[in-house]
Amino acid sequence: MKSVIYCLYTILFLFFIASCSDNVKLYHPIEEPEVKWLLKTVEYPEENPGFTTRYSQTFFYTDDEQVTKITNPSTTDSLLKMDYKPSKISLSRITKSSSTTTYDSLILKLNDKMQTEYALHVTYRQQEGKDKTKSNDDSTTFVYDAAGYLIQFDRYSYTGNNSSLSHTETHTIVDGNITEINIISGRTSYKYTYTYDDKEHAIPAEYCYEMPLNVSGLSGCWLFTNMPFLSEYFGKRNKNNVIHMTGERIINEAITPHGDISYKYTFDENNLVTQVEMSGISRSETKFENFTTSFSYYKKEIYW
Repeated sequence: MKSVIYCLYTILFLFFIASCSDNVKLYHPIEEPEVKWLLKTVEYPEENPGFTTRYSQTFFYTDDEQVTKITNPSTTDSLLKMDYKPSKISLSRITKSSSTTTYDSLILKLNDKMQTEYALHVTYRQQEGKDKTKSNDDSTTFVYDAAGYLIQFDRYSYTGNNSSLSHTETHTIVDGNITEINIISGRTSYKYTYTYDDKEHAIPAEYCYEMPLNVSGLSGCWLFTNMPFLSEYFGKRNKNNVIHMTGERIINEAITPHGDISYKYTFDENNLVTQVEMSGISRSETKFENFTTSFSYYKKEIYW
């Protein structure tokens, strides 16, 4: 009789445990993690049909999603340090290529809207066995419209010297997109005209050739070759995606073609742009097809 009672107590206890376990599942479900996608690589084809040379890039991040390193095939190392303050962002970078080490220092002065008002940039280079020499000391000022879009910036070859103005770029904004860019660089002017689709702007596509913030190609200025990387600090981004660009170059009032390009986008199941295919005529008047910029991503899961 005792054994029967013991068995009944055991069964009741097991039902109680099972009931508690169900309650735990009911009131404390396993939550799905938040997923973030961080840009890992930007890859360009090896053959270049006449664009300003840009290298494929790989990005490395800290646990709090700050970029610590950007590498490309032309350098053996690329250490990046970023210091965020309420009114400015300081960046310093060391790159090594063969026997030369390059030291870049960049300061972005921000307003209360997190827009860059001006940038100061200094570059030193050092060849193996020799002293450092300064190769750049430039600055840039930025102007925004009432809606927060970047409408003009001026680059000075020598910081503090207004007579060293070397590059002026103005933007025309229509329906939330940059539809026209006009550049004055020395005695030469350029005009870029853009048309857009009706889809949400894919931010990584800013790294594609001849995109807004990626047309200047000013050599020697780390800021201009990395504006897509810093574009969140240059006002509102485009609303939609560029699907066509037409360029012109003006010298002594003579206009010549400077690129005519169509862009085709591919997205994956997570709505991430994985490649942008370009076809048309480059700024060097070279016809090309299927010039593809590819993107890959890190997947980061966040559990609360």
